[in-house]
Amino acid sequence: MPHRVIIGNLQKKIYYPFYLLEGAEPYFIDKISDYFQNHFFEDEGLRDFNQQVVYGRDVRMEEIVSMAKEYPMMSDHRLLIVREAQDIPKSPGQKEADYFSVLTQYLQQPQMQTLLVFCYKYKTVDKRSAFFKAVNKVGCVFEAPTIYEEQLPNYIKMMAQERRLQIDDQSALLMASHIGVDLSRIEKEMDKFTNLLPPDGKIQPAMIEEQVGISREYNGYELANALWERNEQKVFDILSFFSKNPKNYPVMKILPIVYGAFQKILQYHYAVDKQNLKALGVFWKSEAIFRSAVRYYSLPVTIRIIRMLKEYDLKSKGYEGCSTEGTELLEELSFRIMHALV
Repeated sequence: MPHRVIIGNLQKKIYYPFYLLEGAEPYFIDKISDYFQNHFFEDEGLRDFNQQVVYGRDVRMEEIVSMAKEYPMMSDHRLLIVREAQDIPKSPGQKEADYFSVLTQYLQQPQMQTLLVFCYKYKTVDKRSAFFKAVNKVGCVFEAPTIYEEQLPNYIKMMAQERRLQIDDQSALLMASHIGVDLSRIEKEMDKFTNLLPPDGKIQPAMIEEQVGISREYNGYELANALWERNEQKVFDILSFFSKNPKNYPVMKILPIVYGAFQKILQYHYAVDKQNLKALGVFWKSEAIFRSAVRYYSLPVTIRIIRMLKEYDLKSKGYEGCSTEGTELLEELSFRIMHALV
């Protein structure tokens, strides 16, 4: 269910006892949870008594269920938001089924007057699990899509339209290249233009240069491009930046981006038409880098790298007792990728 549909249903007072907000892009999860937190209770008095926000690192599953079972006071509903639910403590070696078992049991007979909003960022629940089936039966599931660099101009134009502003393709592309895949920051920059321009005003390239500037934080796509280029210094700089901001750049968010980059190389090697790079999701800005990458990363090397990525994905989830920190895993993986030989 798209995030706008969920927010639209809330405005129509269509409620579910459980909301599973999961997936790779935290921006959409935050948009939904922020709407719940800021708009569900219009009366501040009712909000104080009936709205509770907790963070995954501070609670256990049993405590969440206990809070969810409480009854509202002087209201028809109670709202419980679990932010950063992916940080709820997990026992060493605990399987997903056991991890969610308490919630699965709760969902067999949920407290219908409680809206439990479970913000499970950067991950998705196994769709074959009893927990997911229970959520699907009585609740609402939202899976935040992964956003790719080539999609950014369209998102920028959509955000401008929502604010009654105009922006052409060239300016949207310029803004995307300055900021990168960071929808939260793009939204903040758009808010600046809303304050600067009248309704239906046009965002010009000069304004973007002045207001946004050319500096931007590193992101997973730049790491993928640096790996394509085998630019060891840039890879080191990016990973050093990630290590100083581990919460914003968790390994489970970066690995799918790198995987997607090498999947494109794999698809290229199997493609009949090797000239149509756009069909592979490679656009003009990255074309030269990509063509250089496919020359070095041959088909056998790429297959080996794909296996490596799957191996490190398991390691990042604690497989076989792996406790290596996320950035260290990325450093080790990046070195192996750039020096991969068959």
